Amino acid sequence: MSRFLEELQRRKVIRVVVAYIIVGWLLIQVAETTFEPIGLPAWGLTLVIVLVVMGLPLAAILAWAFDITSSGIEKTPDAVAETALTESPSLAVLPFPDMSAEKDQEHFCDGLTEELLNVLTRISGLRVASRTSSFSFKGKETDLKAAADKLQVAHILEGSVRKSGNRIRVTAQLIEAATDSHLWSETYDRELDDIFAIQDDIASHILGALECRLGVECLPSPTTQDPKAYEYFLRGRGYSISGGERDRELAAEMFRKAVDLDPDFLRAWVHLAEECGFMANFFSRDSKWPRMADEAADNAMRIAPGDALSFFARGSAYAADQRFNESEKAHRKAVEIDPQFSRAWHHLARAEHHQGKTDQAIHSFDKATEFNPDDFESPLLATTMYLAAGDNDGARRTAEIGVERAKRILDDYPDNQRAYYLGSAGLIILEQHDRAKEWAERALELNPDDAATRYNSACFFTRYGNFDRALDCLEDSVISRTWIENDSDLDPLRDHPRFQAILDSLPQ
Repeated sequence: MSRFLEELQRRKVIRVVVAYIIVGWLLIQVAETTFEPIGLPAWGLTLVIVLVVMGLPLAAILAWAFDITSSGIEKTPDAVAETALTESPSLAVLPFPDMSAEKDQEHFCDGLTEELLNVLTRISGLRVASRTSSFSFKGKETDLKAAADKLQVAHILEGSVRKSGNRIRVTAQLIEAATDSHLWSETYDRELDDIFAIQDDIASHILGALECRLGVECLPSPTTQDPKAYEYFLRGRGYSISGGERDRELAAEMFRKAVDLDPDFLRAWVHLAEECGFMANFFSRDSKWPRMADEAADNAMRIAPGDALSFFARGSAYAADQRFNESEKAHRKAVEIDPQFSRAWHHLARAEHHQGKTDQAIHSFDKATEFNPDDFESPLLATTMYLAAGDNDGARRTAEIGVERAKRILDDYPDNQRAYYLGSAGLIILEQHDRAKEWAERALELNPDDAATRYNSACFFTRYGNFDRALDCLEDSVISRTWIENDSDLDPLRDHPRFQAILDSLPQ
């Protein structure tokens, strides 16, 4: 009861109710005094009293739900969110724009911003807005107070990157949103060799300004001291965001260049194995992809034989070689070592799906969804499996999560075809058919020759009932026979001669 009374007070409900009673009483007094002299009927006073009484609960409900602010009427923030703002340090890192003269460093800037987020999210006691939420402000003129309110944080880190040759200038400033005051700012004009020191220095100054404790163990190691290798790694991370065939190929190329410069760069080997696994499973029959994935996994195991990242790399290599049972075991070992390793849960689900293990894949996709609030792929891929299992409520629940996350990604990357085509599958489950078709068509418009775009569009048009369009998209799409065989979205097509011909053209 005491908590409820505190919440009534926080939401100003008691104040509004008292004010309403006073104003209502004054209205009744005025009506009682004036209605009879001006000739109004006797029931007029009764009507005023009834309206005043009926309006009291409505006033209380509106006071509970909304606040009147200088910016207008706004929804009252939850107590948890408000407590987080006032009692624990909170921060959002806005994307660092590319200020280089050639404007050719976007992927480097995105990678650098993401690395700063990785550094800061590892620090106990500091709440950091998710990557997707922060990146929704990319390329926009931003009112910092409005951004902080939307992201439910008290502080904003913003900056910019200017790169020329081996020189890099990084500006960064930490702002307290409520007062628009600068707690700290710095400009780093250095050789690219200092990029690691710049990241650590920014993190240290932020934590000093917020009076947090910084432990060395909190900072994730870049696992390389070669600045050029790290630059390639950042570019690879930037390319891997969209998930298209060409971007994945470019990401793999960047990670390959990183490990060529530094053969002990663990994280680059791990990401290389993952990208090669995707290429081998869905886009290309070239034997180089399984071979490169296996090499990457061997090197990860050489560098860190007991690390979850190494088992993740090994699982990706097994998947690239169509050894899905062994891939499942390797990814399961990764999540045993690190139970919150969301990407390992995601790839574990994929390995299970390739084997037709629908219930297990649902569980693993749900875990990936739980541990990564930016992951739109896992919930949207899981919707198909929920439907196959006959769980329509589960499909709708995960569709709602996935579509909302896809919308946030599209705020950041409006040309991300993967968010469009996976989101269209969720929208059709939510019975938003017109919008679903619009998203599917947009994905095809953006990248009509991309194999993954064509395949997922085939799944959409099958659900939509346009089987000829679905079969047109399915041709020249992904090459994974086991994924197609276990995808229930395509069940209505299985007896069609064109579908059988497509399936027969794929390797066993």
